[in-house]
Amino acid sequence: MESTGGWERALRLAAWLVVGAIGLLMLTQAFGWAGTRLVAVVQSLTPYLIAALAPIALVAARRGQARLGFTAGLVGLSGVVLAIPLVFTPSQPPARDLSVGVTVASINLLYTNDVVDRSADAVLAQDADVIVFSEYTAEHQQVLTAHPLADDYPFKIDRDGLRAGGIAIWSRYPLNEGDRLPTVNYSADVTIDGPDGRFSIVGVHPPAPVFSFDSWKRDLELLVDRAQAATTPTLVIGDLNASYWHPVFRDLLDTGFVDAHMAHGRGFSSSWPSGRWRLPFVRLDHALTGRRLVSTDVADFDVPGSDHRGFVVTVAPAR
Repeated sequence: MESTGGWERALRLAAWLVVGAIGLLMLTQAFGWAGTRLVAVVQSLTPYLIAALAPIALVAARRGQARLGFTAGLVGLSGVVLAIPLVFTPSQPPARDLSVGVTVASINLLYTNDVVDRSADAVLAQDADVIVFSEYTAEHQQVLTAHPLADDYPFKIDRDGLRAGGIAIWSRYPLNEGDRLPTVNYSADVTIDGPDGRFSIVGVHPPAPVFSFDSWKRDLELLVDRAQAATTPTLVIGDLNASYWHPVFRDLLDTGFVDAHMAHGRGFSSSWPSGRWRLPFVRLDHALTGRRLVSTDVADFDVPGSDHRGFVVTVAPAR
């Protein structure tokens, strides 16, 4: 009996430690603290950690551990409150009457991708008007420019970089390049002369926080500044290496931009890691619309050779 009691005390202590750790995590969310490299990684797991509190609260309640059950439930409730914008889709104005819309594909190629020709086949099947490639290397450029895909996109901005640092924008509509953003990885700030008028596309790929936390945080804060300064219809798109569960990403939404997946009821969808034997658990790839630009549709698709799912978003001017 003493042995059983010892195990119960140990399990109760372990449960309190789990609840306390998740409670500390939720404090970083409540106060909007980007934290450290470890905190940023754990923040991406927020919904799964919150879900883990349910059995703790249930077992505690059944065993008469009222304080433990109440605390677990309270911390869990804070997570539910945080997730409300993912459940109740954010509002955006309707698209302008008779607008044609422009489809924009976002693809992280993965710099070690050795089947880029198959990636190009998958992108070609999407028939997007504009393509934003991240992790775009010189080797990728060589394969892609020789692929039939290149013939459909006469307007190109290519910035091949080392490893994951390159980016490219291919378009069926004329591109006008703006000022270069001082991001760690290459980015592209362009205007598109589309069928519904001119709008801006900001293609970005901040470094992953696990590799360069300070650069990741600085680049996302730079995007917040760019979003706040925007005066024309704008689309921020790419692999942001950030999820809704990162406060610095929510700062972008607070500038008035709307995440397309959230707007179309897919806020809980995931884009990374993708591929054989991999189960995506977090959305790192986003399309954010603002300044009188709205999304009317978004759809994900698989990209052979990549560790991210791609997506195509349709954007149009607001009414």
